[in-house]
Amino acid sequence: MKTFIIDEEALKKGWGDEGEYWFSLSNYTVSEHRLFAHYNRPEEMTEETFMLSLGYIPYFRVRRIDLAKAYIAIIPNNKLRAALAKVKDTDYIETFWKYFNAYPAVFDAYEDFQNTYLLEKAKQWCEAHEISYEIV
Repeated sequence: MKTFIIDEEALKKGWGDEGEYWFSLSNYTVSEHRLFAHYNRPEEMTEETFMLSLGYIPYFRVRRIDLAKAYIAIIPNNKLRAALAKVKDTDYIETFWKYFNAYPAVFDAYEDFQNTYLLEKAKQWCEAHEISYEIV
């Protein structure tokens, strides 16, 4: 039985841009999209359809705004949560980091939260695609 190893390297790739990383269903590895540049994709096929035809599925991806919003949702500072709830998505990350720098005590647990969040997203992705995994 194949097992996908979720390690630091695999988690880092979860920060990639949409379509940057693809997961091989045949050998359980993650590859960068640029490695497929030399393939001749038929014009009538979308990129995703083409990659699926090669046995690859899109790799999980964590957006920074989703992480920031998830962290803000758990902090006990209601005033800060309310202030960020009013911020448009286009300005959210910039505003988030301004508050991060202004209120360091509120963000003491951010790095641990980030690591846990990323790992949980990787596990959810594996389970949604019925991919056996091991965390190392």
